[in-house]
Amino acid sequence: REAHLQSILDTVPDAMIVIDKTGVIQSFSAAAEALFGWTPAEVIGRNVSCLMPQPDHSAHDGYIARYLKTGQPRIIGVGRTVLCQRRDGGAFPAELSVGEVVSGGHHFFTGFLRDLSEREEASRRLQLIQAELLHVSRLSAMGEMAAALAHELNQPLSAITNFLSGSQ
Repeated sequence: REAHLQSILDTVPDAMIVIDKTGVIQSFSAAAEALFGWTPAEVIGRNVSCLMPQPDHSAHDGYIARYLKTGQPRIIGVGRTVLCQRRDGGAFPAELSVGEVVSGGHHFFTGFLRDLSEREEASRRLQLIQAELLHVSRLSAMGEMAAALAHELNQPLSAITNFLSGSQ
């Protein structure tokens, strides 16, 4: 059973972290190690809040306590985008899905995290390209309007020039 769990932790493509009801990390996958920069030996036994920036860092234990007291899930089974913190202190957005299991009277929570940094960067680049396209579109419209205006002004001026030439 332990070997099976370790096999899952080593091969799951998204970061997987298992914590107990006090928020202490019990398991830390290879993908989580690559994502956060911590080794399992460095984080197992520590509170999961070490992977979060403020305000979640100091509020996370309260989230678990509220859930255990009320039984009302706010994230379990729902999934949401959260901000995580790497070992070097850099923050990044991640999609978080949490599942719960009760085994032998003990609560365990499994979190699956997917780094959204690339997706958000692509979205930001798309917004920049759309803004640039809108700007070019406006410039093109102004050019067309200037050409039409020049044509409309050129016609009467040509007629006046011809009339004066004919009069002379």
